[in-house]
Order: sequence, then structure tokens, then C-alpha cells
Amino acid sequence: MLSYIGDALSVSGASLSPASYAAGANNGAWVDVRTIEGQIVIPITIGAVTGSVILSVQDATDGSGTGAAALSPAVATASINTANSTARLVVPAGSVRGWVRVVATVTTGPVFAAAQVMGHGGIV
Repeated sequence: MLSYIGDALSVSGASLSPASYAAGANNGAWVDVRTIEGQIVIPITIGAVTGSVILSVQDATDGSGTGAAALSPAVATASINTANSTARLVVPAGSVRGWVRVVATVTTGPVFAAAQVMGHGGIV
């Protein structure tokens, strides 16, 4: 039995490192999620924002992004236009092909953002 929340999630990696992102698509790093069971949780932190940012999740068959494709917007997209806010994306682990990354598409920038990839199952 889990005794505290720290037993439930492990950080697999940072996809979007904390930074100020300019207008257009800003691709995060590929994160290996092959050992995550159940759900992949992607907490998002937004700092200063001018306009809005749409965060989406892509998956691929390897860490180089082979066959990269966007996941279904119904489960893997967040549109944020509020400064100093948080959001999260939750994706079923079985619906991805092994690696994921967060893409921050900034409509008006800059936007300060960060996104981690977390789940239960251990760090690769």
C-alpha cells in the first residue's frame, strides 16, 4: 500500500525545461515512458504569459522522434492564457509508442513554461 504520494509517482524526465518560449512551436525533449504503468501525468507550470499557449503531447517509437505524431487532442491538449497557473495532461500509458514529448505552441509570446513527464513504474 502507498504510504504517501511520493510512492505513487516517479519523475521520468523534463520534456519542457523551464524557459521563456517564443511564438510558434517549441518542441520539448523526448522522454522514455516504456516502464510507466497506468497513466502518464504531465504537470505544466506557466509563469508570465502574453496571449496564450497550447500544449500538446506527441509520441514516437524511439528517443530520436521516429514516426512522431500528435496524440488525440481530447486527452493530450491544454490551452492556457492565464499567467502563474498550472494544468496537467493525463494520457493512458498504453496509448503511446514508447517516447513522448510536450510541444508548446505559443500564439503570442513570450511564454514562460515548464512540463515534466511522470508516472508509476520507475525511471528508465
